[in-house]
Amino acid sequence: MISSISFHPFISHFPTALLFAGLLLLFLAYKKGKRDDTGAASFNLSMGFIAALMADFSGMISVDMTSRTAGEVQGHQGYSFLLTVLFALALVWSYIKPFTRTALFIYLACALAMLASIVTGYQLVFL
Repeated sequence: MISSISFHPFISHFPTALLFAGLLLLFLAYKKGKRDDTGAASFNLSMGFIAALMADFSGMISVDMTSRTAGEVQGHQGYSFLLTVLFALALVWSYIKPFTRTALFIYLACALAMLASIVTGYQLVFL
């Protein structure tokens, strides 16, 4: 059985990879002019959102089982929560209107929130 402490680092890599793969596929569909070819991108974002939810919950459980204080992980948890909300919005927009200005803003905000979450997670582990 995988404990929740080791499960969070395992699952937390999937949202990152699936988000950037989904955004890359959206970009390629836009560049090729095939606006109907966004199914694979939306699927990647769907799986990434599910993985982000799993990473959020496993991270909350991991915090309760380690010696870190709540203050040490609040920044990472805040960025992760923001990322999950933006991920959900990006997912919805990828299905309904993938190439509008609003969608592009949401994609950019989601990518920036992902980078902030990665940096704060790195700081928790290595600093």
